[in-house]
Amino acid sequence: MHSEHLSNLHPGWVVGAWLVAVAVTSAAFIAFVGVGLLPPEGPRSVAWTFLAAAVGFFAGGLFVGLRWSDAPILHGAAITFLSVVVWLVGILLLPPGLGGGGVGLSAPVVLGMILVQLTASVSGGLVGRHMVRHGEASPLD
Repeated sequence: MHSEHLSNLHPGWVVGAWLVAVAVTSAAFIAFVGVGLLPPEGPRSVAWTFLAAAVGFFAGGLFVGLRWSDAPILHGAAITFLSVVVWLVGILLLPPGLGGGGVGLSAPVVLGMILVQLTASVSGGLVGRHMVRHGEASPLD
């Protein structure tokens, strides 16, 4: 791809797509809880949480791919990087009662979530770019 240059990476689109990703992830999580698919604890809760994140970050990547089709891979990576930065700032600045100081997740779960976010946001960006380049109808219209 010839468009994968840092000059084609726009921070405003990254923040906007991250906000879309977080909103859709939250909606999917609440929907899973509402229909009883997401148990309070256990390995199934991690799997459904990963699925909610995959749906949300795919939507965020799709948003940026449809609206700014240059550098979809860089935008997807930047969306994921923004998640890591926000998580780190939250751990460092929030008091322990509000989620600061770490949440007690194991390293494989955290790294798996980062990988799910990266894969989903890049995939969404590539799908959005494909839809724009090949003239297919946008799901946002």
